[in-house]
Amino acid sequence: MATNFKSLIENEVDRLFAELNAKPGECCDNPVTGGGFVWGLDPIATQKKEAVARLRAREWFALNGPPDAPPLPLSHADVGDYRDARGLKGVVGFYARSLSRQGYDVQKHPSFDDFARGLMALAVEKGLWNLENDQTLIRRFRPRPLEGMTPSAFWAPPKEYEQLMASYGCSRSAA
Repeated sequence: MATNFKSLIENEVDRLFAELNAKPGECCDNPVTGGGFVWGLDPIATQKKEAVARLRAREWFALNGPPDAPPLPLSHADVGDYRDARGLKGVVGFYARSLSRQGYDVQKHPSFDDFARGLMALAVEKGLWNLENDQTLIRRFRPRPLEGMTPSAFWAPPKEYEQLMASYGCSRSAA
């Protein structure tokens, strides 16, 4: 006998989408991701899957990230706001942006601490949003290069990293 058990996050996503009360052809915003879609034209299952992945990543980050960190931002607008805030909130914004490029798969992406250290290494080496001048962050996240950290301050797995670096016109040793 198969069971159709839904997690609390999946139930919450269902509830949020039900609250949209949209009609076919209506333009909507995903209540979690902030992304736009057309009800009845764009697959709702895809929208819900993205929402669930982001909420699961937020839950994971709440349990495994720094205890004093703000919640993981889930929409592109919120990520941008976090990055503008600087300090720990800014680092969380960079982490969220990087994590988004990996489909919010926290198992595939480096840990927050490893990412933050790699981000600080990039900032100290090349300058990045004035993070290189934040001594509190430098002390907290001792700069350590992160394999796969791009000049654009997001992490990429090896194959993607090589392709990106080639598109930037950089060799592996130049990055």
